[in-house]
Amino acid sequence: MSDETVRELIVIGGGPAGYTAALYAARANLDPTVIEGFNWGGQLMITSDVENYPGYPDGVLGPEMMQDFRRQAERFGTEFVTDDVTRVDFSSRPFRVWVGDDEYRAKAVIVATGATAR
Repeated sequence: MSDETVRELIVIGGGPAGYTAALYAARANLDPTVIEGFNWGGQLMITSDVENYPGYPDGVLGPEMMQDFRRQAERFGTEFVTDDVTRVDFSSRPFRVWVGDDEYRAKAVIVATGATAR
């Protein structure tokens, strides 16, 4: 299935960097779409206490923090796709991103796929 809509911005990645990018983009009226993956939230989903992040003076659990990040981005109009990107084509504009057979097109793409825990 192909969607002919060309979005302003697609963010690939559902961790802190992806949600932060989406929040700023949404506040700039760029109507971002975040393809966050099935395992959204990044490494913070497997982190218990986060004690060193501003705004949480008593600390916070990693999953709770990611839920807060996601909710804030959503509040400003971010669209979420909870699935994994299977293919991209950045060789021409608009850029193309696939989730299975579904194709998404955008003027810009931010890749914020993070790292893996060691």
